[in-house]
Amino acid sequence: MRSAPTASKAQLGFGRSVGYGVGDFGLNLFFTTAGLFLLFYYTDVLGLSPSTAGWVFAGALIWDAVFDPLMGYLANRTRSRWGRYRPYLLFGAIPLAAAWALMFLPTGLTGPALILFAAGTHILFRTFYAIVGMPYLALSAVLTQDSKERGVIAAVRMVAGASCGLLSALLTLTLVKAFGGGQVGFFGMALVYGALAAAVLMLVFASTREQIAGPVEQKVSLRDMVRMLRGNYAFWVVSAAMLLSAVGSTFFQKTVPYFFKYQLHREDLIGPALGLLAGCVMLSIPLWTWLMKRTSKRIMWITGAGISTLGFGLLWFAPAEPLPVLSVLPLLGVGAGAGYLGFWSMMPDTVEYGEWRSGVRAEGAIFGLVSLLQKGGLGLAAAGLGELLTLIGYQPNLTQTPETLAAMRIVMIASPAVLSLAAAAAIAFYGIDHRQHGRMVRALDRRRSRITNDNEG
Repeated sequence: MRSAPTASKAQLGFGRSVGYGVGDFGLNLFFTTAGLFLLFYYTDVLGLSPSTAGWVFAGALIWDAVFDPLMGYLANRTRSRWGRYRPYLLFGAIPLAAAWALMFLPTGLTGPALILFAAGTHILFRTFYAIVGMPYLALSAVLTQDSKERGVIAAVRMVAGASCGLLSALLTLTLVKAFGGGQVGFFGMALVYGALAAAVLMLVFASTREQIAGPVEQKVSLRDMVRMLRGNYAFWVVSAAMLLSAVGSTFFQKTVPYFFKYQLHREDLIGPALGLLAGCVMLSIPLWTWLMKRTSKRIMWITGAGISTLGFGLLWFAPAEPLPVLSVLPLLGVGAGAGYLGFWSMMPDTVEYGEWRSGVRAEGAIFGLVSLLQKGGLGLAAAGLGELLTLIGYQPNLTQTPETLAAMRIVMIASPAVLSLAAAAAIAFYGIDHRQHGRMVRALDRRRSRITNDNEG
């Protein structure tokens, strides 16, 4: 069995780091925009009940989550002249953009037909998102094996993703209005975002090269993947922290539009508020990158969780007025930046940890399963949020009762604060630092060299 060349000593270079990281801008034109506005679109534009809208959103995300591990398995076994993962970016970008726009297509449907259309188009979109998004995530593990370079890649990704979040927050509703508002306006916005995202994903394909393949002739079985995952404690620690953070983020971000519309009576500030959050995430990334290099990824994440918790505490006691609320949001954005950067810089390192422990390298399995956990958690959180909105008496486009508004504050502020602290407690058990990861990579290189020498001998 021949050993493929590794990139443990090769420098990735700033150009390819940016070329890969900018893909987060393209994918987040879909993911972030859907996360911020799709539930609101279902309830306040299409007129679906909160419970129905939540389950439409959840069903599609859960399907995406279930499909991701299969997509990871298929991508991990793909062989082409472009590598394992890059072909999916090239051939999947345009179908993904088309499926995205189809979700917002004005149809004039009502009742059960509208629900079926919303569910069907959302599932189609999530299918193509998995076909493109999962290989993109796995690609990060085969660009370089250097843990610090992966930190730089993650930082570029976070800046690109946060930039997209800022753009989406500030521009989406403006574009909707420019295209005529309502369903027609959302459809015009979707066409613009889809075209831009497809162009970005093709740029990622052209800018990257897969450098780490493991043994070329190795065929990783499903049993091997399960064995690798079972003993990969680092993967489970990072996944637990991610899942707790993702649920808290869903409760907070998806409730913000309702909070500003009904609690503060300032629907015009929804975009600026979400943009302020995204902008602070983006601006915090250099700070968190510096702290990550000076200390560790674990310390960085825990520090950010502490800042987020402080922000939620201040928000809870802030008067229900625009200026006090807006003044607290930067703390929440800065704190969230550490969690995003920590997760996406830690997860590729768990690939080497799994290989070191089990002898099995399977980026597709790692990223497929983490995507299942992430999207499954996000989907169930969206369904839970829809049920909670129904339970507390939320009625779209009507004046909300004081009891409903009080319960909305608990959902938006108290719940994410508790979940942020729980995520910090989980990540405290993550034990891989730069030095330990370097030792693992050197040990893996020696192991591969022995295999090559044995085969050649």
